Amino acid sequence: MANDYYGLLGVARNATEAEIKSAYRKLAMKHHPDRNPGSKESEETFKKIGAAYEVLSDVKKRKLYDQYGEAAVNAGASGGFGGVPPGFEGFGGADVNEAFGDLFENFFGAASGRGGRRRAAGADLKYETDISLEDAFTGSQLPLKFPRVESCATCGGSGAKPGTHLKRCAQCRGSGRIQLSQGFFSMAQACPRCRGEGQVVEDPCKDCRGQGRVRREADLKIKIPPGIYDGATLRISGEGEAGPHGAGAGDLYVHIKVKADPRFERREDDLTAVTGIDVATAALGGSVDVPTIDGESVRVKIPSGAQAGATFRVREKGMPRLHGRGRGDLLVQVRVDVPRELTARQRELLEELRKSFDPDGAAKGDGGVFGRIFGKE
Repeated sequence: MANDYYGLLGVARNATEAEIKSAYRKLAMKHHPDRNPGSKESEETFKKIGAAYEVLSDVKKRKLYDQYGEAAVNAGASGGFGGVPPGFEGFGGADVNEAFGDLFENFFGAASGRGGRRRAAGADLKYETDISLEDAFTGSQLPLKFPRVESCATCGGSGAKPGTHLKRCAQCRGSGRIQLSQGFFSMAQACPRCRGEGQVVEDPCKDCRGQGRVRREADLKIKIPPGIYDGATLRISGEGEAGPHGAGAGDLYVHIKVKADPRFERREDDLTAVTGIDVATAALGGSVDVPTIDGESVRVKIPSGAQAGATFRVREKGMPRLHGRGRGDLLVQVRVDVPRELTARQRELLEELRKSFDPDGAAKGDGGVFGRIFGKE
């Protein structure tokens, strides 16, 4: 089904150039893939409005479209637009760059690519590492070693032999773009000789063979913020792979996995610790010293009649709040430890205690705490 380009942009057929440009800017901002990650519908809409603007912003193409429809403007475009809006990183083209000016440079953080000579940044890198719960608590300087493509130190990333310079591309005369004509249509594309850079290496650097980049082992230290969560990803700007011929480097994304700790269970900023108490403390009350994540200990008061599984909260003894103030809490969960062996005196005392609870002996040896202590008889 043919697309209604005016309908896609939401403008009238007699809309001015400024109205078309304004409508496209609003729709492109709304449906851009960076703002709608994973949405196939937004991605498809983004492509369609880009194709519509490509035609309606060009006087000749708009005239053809008005007279003959979509088929006329697509007749010679098999090697050109592909329905992808130009002016964003990786898409190419120049018309939408004029429409957006510096807007997308500021909003999306990408170069505008005017004149077709934009140099793509280097690839982003991903790295996964494990840290202990203590490191997540205190924060740390984490050493990383990994292979990556770096700018050639010999030629400074240009790819040209030291003492020489890049030469202007003869095919595109330094513009980085060439014009292709087919019938009524004329379109620009990246120069195949210089790959859109406008310059070529005539006397290549021997170390990088004219590529401007070499593979080396990176040796970095990154800062782990206190309170970091399991599964968090840190972005280190400019520590990815170097771009071609002096272009900017990509970013490094470090995925953090916090290893399980046998002493604590973490839930957001709170920690839970299980501590054992004896039967007497559970019945009569008392106190118990519980280790904390910072290497110290805290004394927790146990009320009389404490049941197994009872939980007591100790304020500000959990994990630091990431990028915030204060700490979470420590939750102390009680486990009642029933003795496996008793002295004669202990057994005598417990027998007396059991009889005081059950003078008739109806429940003697029949489960409960005393059943676990004495066993069934």
